[in-house]
Parts: sequence; structure tokens; C-alpha cells
Amino acid sequence: MPLLDHPDRVRLANELHARPFPMLPVPCRVSHVAVSAPPEDQSAARQHVLDLCNRFGAPMPADGAPQHNLDLGRFRVKWEWHTEFLAFTVLAGPAAPAHVPFADPAISLLPKDWLDGLPGTILAAIHVHGETVEEGSADLGPSRTIPAHLAPHFSSDSLIGGSFFDDTARFWGDFRIHEDGFMRFAVRTMPGFEQALMGRIAQRLIEVETYRAASMLALPTARGVWPRLNEIDRSLAEATAAVGSDGTVSERKMLDRITELSARIETITAENAYRLDASRAYAEIVWRRIEVLSASPLPGHMNLKSFMARRYDPAMRSCEATRSRLATLSERAERAATLLRTRIDVTLEEQNREVLASMNERSARQLRLQETVEGLSIVAISYYAVSLAALLVTPLAKAIGVSATGAKALLVLPVVALVWMFVQRVKRHALEAARTDLND
Repeated sequence: MPLLDHPDRVRLANELHARPFPMLPVPCRVSHVAVSAPPEDQSAARQHVLDLCNRFGAPMPADGAPQHNLDLGRFRVKWEWHTEFLAFTVLAGPAAPAHVPFADPAISLLPKDWLDGLPGTILAAIHVHGETVEEGSADLGPSRTIPAHLAPHFSSDSLIGGSFFDDTARFWGDFRIHEDGFMRFAVRTMPGFEQALMGRIAQRLIEVETYRAASMLALPTARGVWPRLNEIDRSLAEATAAVGSDGTVSERKMLDRITELSARIETITAENAYRLDASRAYAEIVWRRIEVLSASPLPGHMNLKSFMARRYDPAMRSCEATRSRLATLSERAERAATLLRTRIDVTLEEQNREVLASMNERSARQLRLQETVEGLSIVAISYYAVSLAALLVTPLAKAIGVSATGAKALLVLPVVALVWMFVQRVKRHALEAARTDLND
């Protein structure tokens, strides 16, 4: 019997090769746009890709494919479908005849009406300018500062820089949205720099910015939630204090209040859990990409890792603090409810103890009354029994010379003893029957 492949085996294996690094000869131009679109709207974006393929007569993407590469001759387009956004990258050679950095970006090669009809909203937009040192230069420059022709294209107050691969390549960027709506990175390499290495540098710089933008979508959410959390925090503190006080607030009102606060916390958590969880996942990707990029610092420039730690990490910490505070408030509400349940249980136990004590007292009174009635019953029964027995023994007593009164006196003790024994036997049988019923 032949072995059968798992239905997802091929698809999962292909996932390992879904996003390879592009081969980028230097000089080059790269433009990248990430469009925010929920999964239910991605069909329109996929149709937009099909329209582009039709315009250029390019092969169509396979149904359900997570990415598609278009080779359109003068340039290439790489399209990727992600969970929350769609990204396309345009890769092209240098503009002719002379290329001023960022003056003629790769995205300008796409039809303008097609770009204007792009569905969704822009999440990230990046230009990468790649150039090589002119032949004859011994290195990238002893000063290791940004070249004069690149400096005007970046903001000096947030300029970062780094070097790669034993200083055979350097990059600069400022994480600013410029007048064309794009962020910019410039990469300068030594002559003969490998195309694969250039592709790795460009893609990782693009991914750092794309995932940085995606992760920070949670920041407005986190800031908007904090006033609500502050109000809940104060109310929860008041409710918890009421649980531990001897005030006049009823347990029912306290329970209703804590239940309401718990419901509000869970509502906020449900509304924002996905966004905050996604932010954490995207932030981990950002830091992983920075770590893998392994950019060495350039003297006189901020390092990429230090820049992100100072300007990006606080925003992620705010989002993480919101996650943590929601979890803490939920735990506090649960503890307050537990304290209230304990208080209610103690109150019920005290009430039950009082009820049991009252029942015991009533049972004792009933027992004393029963014993009194029992004694009177013995006396009454004995009185009638002695009278009846006297009628039987009086004739015999007179025959032996005993008076009627004396005969009655002799009968009293034996009759009382017999009556008492009879009553005790009846009571013992009644108790045994009661115990049997309880055991059953």
C-alpha cells in the first residue's frame, strides 16, 4: 500500500521558501508599500494584483499563494499577503541617465491609476536607494560620515547609520516620513558587492520599518484605554475596601459592583486583546530583524539598535504595560470576589451556627418537657394500674388479714417499676427505629 502525503505537507514545505531574499545588483532602487487590510478585504487586493498582471501580460498568481513575483522586464514586483496587511515591493535598477537619490523611485514605474486604485490604507512606505562607491576609491571614506550628496535627503536630528560585512557596506536612514509620504534608507557598497547580500540588507531594513509600524498600531489603543482603566482601578479599590469594612453596604450590592467591574475589565480585554497580542508579536519580529541585521555603529551617527531602544521601545513598553494592567485588574477583581465570597460564607456559617444553637435550645426544652410529660404519664398510668390491681388483690388481702389500703400500698412500688420499665422499653424501640430511618 503506497504511503499518502499529509494534505498540508507540500503547502507547509513551500512556506519555508515563500519569502526569499531578492537578488539586487548595485546600484538599484527599491520601493516598498504595506497596505493595512483585514482578511475579509484581501480579495479586492488580490484582484488588484490580477489587474496588474493583465496589464503587463505577466503570469497570474496561484490561488491562495501567500506571495507572487512579477518580472516585468525593466523592473520586478513582489507581492506578499500577511495576516493584517498586504505588501508589495518594486525592485529596479538605477534611473537613467543620472540618478539623484530618491528623485525617481522604483514605485514611479507602476501605472499611476493602478496605484491610485490600491485598496486599503498605507501602513508603511519605504524607499531604498542603493549605490556603489566609484571605481578607484580605496574604501567608503575615512571620515565614515554620510556622503554629501546623500545628506540633504535625511533629517540630521534623527539620522542613524551602520556598517555591514567588515565595513564593505554602509546604510543611513532617519525613520522620517518625507514629503512624498515615504521613509528613506540609503545603502552604499564597495564595488563588486554581492547581489544576495544587498538583497538581505534591503529586505531586513524594510521589514524593520514595516513591522515597527504594525506593532505601533496598538499604541493609540493603549493610550485610549488607560483613562478607563484608571476609573476601574479606583472603583475596584473602593469595592475591595468595602468588602473589608464593617459598613452598612450589603453584600448583595458589593457583589453587584464587583461583578460589574469584572465585566468591564473583560470587555476591555476582549476588545483589545488581539491588537495588543499582535503588537507584542510584531515587536519581537522587529528586534529579531535588528539582531540579525548586525549593523556595526558608525562614529558620529546613532546606532540602529540604540535608536530603536530609545524611541521605539518605550511605545512597546506602554502597550505591554496595558496588557499587564488588564491582567492585574482582572486578578484583583477575582481576589475581591473571593474575599466577598469568603465574607458571605463566614456570615452564613454564623447564621447557621445561630440557627443550630436555637434548634438545640428548642430541642433541650422539648426534651425537658418530654421528660416531664413522661414522668406524669408514668404517675397517671401507675395510678390507674394500682387501682385496677387493687380490685384484683383486695379480696385475697382481706382473706389473709390485710386491709384494702395496705394492699394498695404494697402494689404501688411494683406497679410503678413495671410501668417505668415499659415506658423505657417503648422509648428505646422508638429511638432505634429513628436511627434506622436516618441510616437508610
